[in-house]
Amino acid sequence: MRWPAWWHIVVALRAAALAQPASPTVCEDDACRCDSFTRVICSCTADADTVTLRPDGAFRVPAMATAIMVEGCERVQFLSDTVRHLGRLRLVDVRNSRHVLINNRALNRPPLGNNPDLENNPGIRIVIHNSTIDIIGSYAIQGRVDSIVISDSRIKFIEPYAFSSLIGVTNVELSNNHFVVLATQIFKKFTTSNFVLRGGVIHTLPSRFLSDVEVTSLFRMEGVLVEYMFSSAFRVTLPERVLIESNTIGVMDGDCFHIASRGPITFRNNTVTGVRKGAFLGFSALPEVTSVKGQQELLLDNNIMTELMPSSLVYDTRTLTMRVDGLNLNTTCSCELADEWRDVLHDQGGAGGLSCWYSLEGYFVSLPTFVDSRCGKFKQNFWIYVAVGVIVILIIAALGVYFIVKRENEKKKKVQIVMPDGKTYRETEFHIVVERADLLTTDL
Repeated sequence: MRWPAWWHIVVALRAAALAQPASPTVCEDDACRCDSFTRVICSCTADADTVTLRPDGAFRVPAMATAIMVEGCERVQFLSDTVRHLGRLRLVDVRNSRHVLINNRALNRPPLGNNPDLENNPGIRIVIHNSTIDIIGSYAIQGRVDSIVISDSRIKFIEPYAFSSLIGVTNVELSNNHFVVLATQIFKKFTTSNFVLRGGVIHTLPSRFLSDVEVTSLFRMEGVLVEYMFSSAFRVTLPERVLIESNTIGVMDGDCFHIASRGPITFRNNTVTGVRKGAFLGFSALPEVTSVKGQQELLLDNNIMTELMPSSLVYDTRTLTMRVDGLNLNTTCSCELADEWRDVLHDQGGAGGLSCWYSLEGYFVSLPTFVDSRCGKFKQNFWIYVAVGVIVILIIAALGVYFIVKRENEKKKKVQIVMPDGKTYRETEFHIVVERADLLTTDL
């Protein structure tokens, strides 16, 4: 067949394709619309309460979309590769939705043309608020992402590597969420300026919750209720500032914070029930920092801990110095307790911030103060001396009372009689003789 003949066939097929109606996009979905800025806006109603976001086929997300915004839906599902080819997308925002499912690789946004240049490949901002997330699949969020903010939500299950190989992240913030089940290595191998875990409930923080994550500015964990923290829950490097404050933690395993910082580390206002051996041993400062600035400070300030032993406070003495400004041992003060903590008291220069519960007064008192007031050679036996003294005094008082009473009784038994002749007779007994006298009559 000659070329002109082929050309006519191609033209005919193209004309037929153009004659067919184009498949609808999500903009024609009952719950969604697209505005003049090519933003996909889905506001669900009782008649249209489900939104499925897909990369191709009917009701797909249009290639020119700059934002995906979903509000008040019963069910929202992101299928795999939903945003992969959306080069203009800048925002994914889901709010007030009851069931959110983010499938594997659903929000995977690789750099355009495999070019990692951040200026030529601006990333997306992911926001999820006040929703229930049923699942975040493996590799669900990857590639060029500017920030991730998940707040006031219930998250039932996050699979391994859900947030992995991210590029250009400036901020990851998880606020006031309830995490039900977390797999290991959820946040894996990326760099961000800030990582903030604030408020909410986590039943179990698994090992490598953060794995090989570089935080270049601030790592912060604040106001979180955690029942159990496994060893190496956080494996983080490079933060200039580490703040762990106002958390309520059931158990801290050894080396649960494996953080190599470029600055000071503060552990403040936390309440911890069980602190295992080496719980603080994973904190360190980077050698390139200590070689220039010297050892960095690990500050323990105003914490309450119940099950704690001196080995729990072992730390990296090569790169850090520890300062204890407030550590309340939720244990009754005793001289035996002071003996147990003697080495820590010595290492901390007296450790005036180390306190125990003084039951006689009903408040925490500095352990060194208790030692000074109650644990000297004489002071340790003080209450024995007091008890013996009280017993002796009671015995003397009892004997005194006995003899006094006896003497008074003897006095009562003795009576003095004065006779008319002026003589005094002392008798100890009275004998009373009763005589009968009959009336005399004249009748003899």
